[in-house]
Amino acid sequence: MFKKSFLLTLVLLLSISLLLVACGKTAEDTPEETAPAEDGVGEEAVDYEVVPEEGAELLLWSDGDQQLEWAQLMAEKFEAEYGIPVQVEEVNQEDAPERLATDGPQGLAGDVFASTHDRIGRAISAGLVLENFWPEQYKEEFMEAAITATSFDDELYGYPSGIETYALYYNTDLVEEAPETMDQLFEIANDLTEGKQYGIMMEPQNLYFLYGFLGGYGGYVFGDEGTNPEDIGLNNEGAVQGTQDVLVRMRDEILPGMANEDITYDVRTALFEEGNLAFDINGPWAVRGYEQAGVNFNVAPLPVLANGENPTSFSGTRGFYVNAYTEYPEAASLLAQFITNEENLLLSYEITGALPPRFALTEHEDIQSNPISVGFLEQATHAVPMPNIPEMPLVWEPMEAAFAEIWNRNADVQESLDRAVNTIETAIAEQQQ
Repeated sequence: MFKKSFLLTLVLLLSISLLLVACGKTAEDTPEETAPAEDGVGEEAVDYEVVPEEGAELLLWSDGDQQLEWAQLMAEKFEAEYGIPVQVEEVNQEDAPERLATDGPQGLAGDVFASTHDRIGRAISAGLVLENFWPEQYKEEFMEAAITATSFDDELYGYPSGIETYALYYNTDLVEEAPETMDQLFEIANDLTEGKQYGIMMEPQNLYFLYGFLGGYGGYVFGDEGTNPEDIGLNNEGAVQGTQDVLVRMRDEILPGMANEDITYDVRTALFEEGNLAFDINGPWAVRGYEQAGVNFNVAPLPVLANGENPTSFSGTRGFYVNAYTEYPEAASLLAQFITNEENLLLSYEITGALPPRFALTEHEDIQSNPISVGFLEQATHAVPMPNIPEMPLVWEPMEAAFAEIWNRNADVQESLDRAVNTIETAIAEQQQ
C-alpha cells in the first residue's frame, strides 16, 4: 500500500526513525508527536490525524443480542458526531474472518468487523486486514494481553473491545471465602465432596481450562509468546508438573472412579446450578445462567499454585478490525477507534457485560463495585492470550487424547504428553507442506 512508501519518504525527510505500524494513511496526513510512553525512555509515540474520506458510508459487522444493540448505538453516535452513516449487519464474530475472505474482494464485507483474536490470524496473514492507525496510543492505554492478542508478527491490527478469561466460581452457601492456594481449594473440596455433592469438578480432557495450571508451572503451547510453532512446551517439566498437581490430584482426591466421559461441561454447570458443586472454573459467559438459577456465588482469581505462581489462564480478546478492501480506510479506522474509546467501552460493559481491556476503565466505580467483574479482571492480569496462529487448531485433539488416557487409564503423564506433542508436530509439518 502507498502508506508504507509515504512513511518511508517521511522518515527520510525528517531524519528520524518511525515505527511502521500505522496503516492506510493518505499522503495528506501529517504526524503529531505526543508525550513519550512512560515505559519507553527516549521513545516518542506517533499519533495521526485522520481525515475521513468525503462521501464515506460504512458497514459494521457485529455479533447479535446485546452486542448488536451496542453496535447499533455506536452507529448512531458515530453518525451524529462525524456525519458518516453506518449500517449495522449481524455477522457472528466467529464467522466474520471467513466471510471476509469471500466477501471482501467483492466489496460486500463490513468496513469494520468484530472477531475473536484466535480466529483472525489467517485473515491477517492473507492481507485482508489493515493495521491499527494508532499502535503506540493503544499500547499505552490497553492491557498487554489484549495488545498481544490483537497483534500479528509484532504489528498491531486490532482495536480491542473486550477481554475474557476463566476464574474460580464458588457457591457462597457452601464456602465462606475463596481459597487463596490450590492446597486450600483441594482441602475444602475434599471435605465438601459427599454423595451427590462435589467440591470441584472440571472436564479432565479440556486443555482450555487446564492450560492455566500447566502455564503456571512453566508449560506453554508455542514459544515466543505463542507465535513459534516449532517450539512446543506442552510436554516440558512445567506441563508435566501442572498435570500431575491438578488433573491427577483432582481425579485421585475428589473424583475417584469417575470416568472422563462422565464429566462434561453440561454436567458440572448443572451441578453448580443445583447447588451441588462448591467450586467451578468457568468464564463470564456462565454468570447469567447461574444468576437465573438462583445460585448464591462469587468469583475470585484462580488460587496460587504450590510453586507460588498464579495460574496463567487462557484469555480471549474480542476486537474490531478494518477490512483491507474498504473504500474508506480513514473513516473505517476512525469508527474502530471511536467504538473502543473509554466512553463507548464503558457503555459496552453496561449493555453487554464485556470487560473492557482499557487500563482507565478497570478502576471505574461501575466495574469495581461489581465483585464478579473484579474477580475476572484480577485473573485477567495473570492470563495469556490463546495463540492465534494457524497451527493452534492442531493442538486441541492430541491434548484431549493425552489427558483422557491419563485420567481413565492412569497413563504416565510424561509419556502421554510426549505422544501428544509428537502428534502435533507431525500435523504441523504436514500442514506446512
